[in-house]
Amino acid sequence: MKAQEGMSDLAAIRLAYESGSDREIKGTNAEIGYNQWEIRTPVFFKEAGDWKFAAGVRYQSTDLDFTDLMELDEDRLHSLDLAFFLSKKSSDTLDWLFLFNPTLAGDYENTDKDAFNFLTIGGAKWKQSDHLQWIFGAVYTTGIGDDLFVPALGLIWEPSDWSSLVIAGPIIQYSYQLSDSLALKLGAQFVGNRWNTEATYGGILEERNLRYRSYRISAKLQWSFDDDHSVFAGAGYDFAGELEIESPGSIRDRDVENGGVFEIGYQYQF
Repeated sequence: MKAQEGMSDLAAIRLAYESGSDREIKGTNAEIGYNQWEIRTPVFFKEAGDWKFAAGVRYQSTDLDFTDLMELDEDRLHSLDLAFFLSKKSSDTLDWLFLFNPTLAGDYENTDKDAFNFLTIGGAKWKQSDHLQWIFGAVYTTGIGDDLFVPALGLIWEPSDWSSLVIAGPIIQYSYQLSDSLALKLGAQFVGNRWNTEATYGGILEERNLRYRSYRISAKLQWSFDDDHSVFAGAGYDFAGELEIESPGSIRDRDVENGGVFEIGYQYQF
């Protein structure tokens, strides 16, 4: 979900606010919605010969609106990501790529190893022509339930100076430059997070894990008012939503109704 976007964001400072509409949790009388603030910033970049190394950090603060407090009695969750990206140029047409993204996500009250998970991507980028590059690799993630390992195939296609298309597994991003300062960006990708929480349920202090994810299609306009600074606003639609709550002795899976999302923000590009 975050891989391709994360690589490009290692060279930018990004501030954003996102709001997701209230959505019914199927099979219950409860709803879930959220408001989220996010900041991303690069922290390191080094280039030595054919090697490149970059690191960045992302922090999210999520105000969760969960109407059934017996299922999850939390209203503020946090997530801190550290992204480490390494590449080696093997030839004029071949680059080797590696991304490691550990995350610490939860209510940050009694944080332990259960709040830690990570994403790892390894692969290669092969340049077929000046306009077309292919991506080959694999993705491994950890979290609630089974860990996931899947092969990945994608491409970066730039049919003109004004447009580009990136496909990396389930991530699809299309960008079209409407003018020198205005760009339209269309996307489709998985969104969501995993959090470790601790709260009192029925008078008993209990640890619970929460995963909330869906697949999003979105459109965004970005206006660059000079070479480095830009603002953006966009809207999206989430579907195939899933909510998973793991408590001692049980894991409860629920589908979530479709819903809309709105985002605004600012970006400084190095």
